[in-house]
Amino acid sequence: MKRQTSIRINDEFYKSSKEVFDTLGLTFGDAVNLFLAVVSIEKKIPFELAMPSEDIKKRIENLENNINTETYKTAEDLFRELGI
Repeated sequence: MKRQTSIRINDEFYKSSKEVFDTLGLTFGDAVNLFLAVVSIEKKIPFELAMPSEDIKKRIENLENNINTETYKTAEDLFRELGI
């Protein structure tokens, strides 16, 4: 038995993901069914979902406010600073 449903999708995500599905020979419905099959079999979302840790939040805040940040003109300069 199949069930028909309707979902609202961000148009940009739809278009870009549809290109990938087309390349793989999948319809949008095939891809959704594949996703749901993996969820059903594995009993989880098939990719990591996480909230940023407090450390990551602080690092983001520092970057946004240019606090405790260093910039380097080249990768070699960064590696030299890191002792690599």
